[in-house]
Amino acid sequence: MTHRNAPAVTASGVPANPFSTRHTRPGMLPPLDAAGVPIDPGRLLARLRPGGMAIEGPHGHGKSTLLHALLTEAAGAGRPTACVRVGSRGWVQRALSAIGLARPGAVVGIDGWERLPVAIARVLIMTATCRRATIVATTHGPTRMPVLMRCETSPEVLAALVALLPAHGGRIGAADIEEAFQLHGGNVREALYDLYDRFERRNRSLPVEAALPGLAPGRQSQERPERFLVRLPGP
Repeated sequence: MTHRNAPAVTASGVPANPFSTRHTRPGMLPPLDAAGVPIDPGRLLARLRPGGMAIEGPHGHGKSTLLHALLTEAAGAGRPTACVRVGSRGWVQRALSAIGLARPGAVVGIDGWERLPVAIARVLIMTATCRRATIVATTHGPTRMPVLMRCETSPEVLAALVALLPAHGGRIGAADIEEAFQLHGGNVREALYDLYDRFERRNRSLPVEAALPGLAPGRQSQERPERFLVRLPGP
C-alpha cells in the first residue's frame, strides 16, 4: 500500500501529524481484515436479511469503520440508510423513528447495541423484521442476532493503515507500529493515538527531512485526536 496523501508541513515548517482525527476517524480509512486486506462492503451488503445482524469485536477493532463503509455502500446502491449512536443526544427517539419509518430494504446502523435496554432492543428487531428492513448493530459481545462479521486486528492491519495515512517523514518505524499494537492489546484506535503521541514527541526533537518530496508549507492544526469521537451518517 502507498500513502494516499502527499506529506504536508505546518506553518512552523515541521511535518503535520498524519495520525490526527481528521485522517483516522470512521469513513477516512477503509475497513481491513486481519491480514490487512480491504474488506468488500458490497459482499456484506448482499448478505443482509430483514431483522438484525451484528458486527462483533472488542474496542478499537474497526466495527464503526466497517459500519460506516457498509452504510455508504448501501446508500450508493440506492437503499435508504440511517445510523444512530447509542448514548448520543436523542438516540432513543431517533432509533425508534428510523426503524418505524424504514422502507423495505432500508439499512439502519446502531452503534453500541450492547448498551440498549432489552425492551427497546426487542422492539427495534421486531419492527425491522415487520418492515423488511435490516438493523446492522455493532457490539462487543455475542447477541441473539446473526453475525455479519467479527472484526479482528493484527500488526499487519495497523501497518496497512499507517501506510494509507499521509507520510510521517520517517518519524514512525516498523518497531513503533509493532510496539503500539502490543501495548494496547490489539486496540487499533488506541494504537493510533499512541503513534500520534510518538510522532509529536519526535517532531519536537528531529529536523524536517529536506529530502521528503512534495513538502509544501501549509497550516494544519495539531490537536490530539478526540478519543471518543465517532461521526456516522445520521438519519
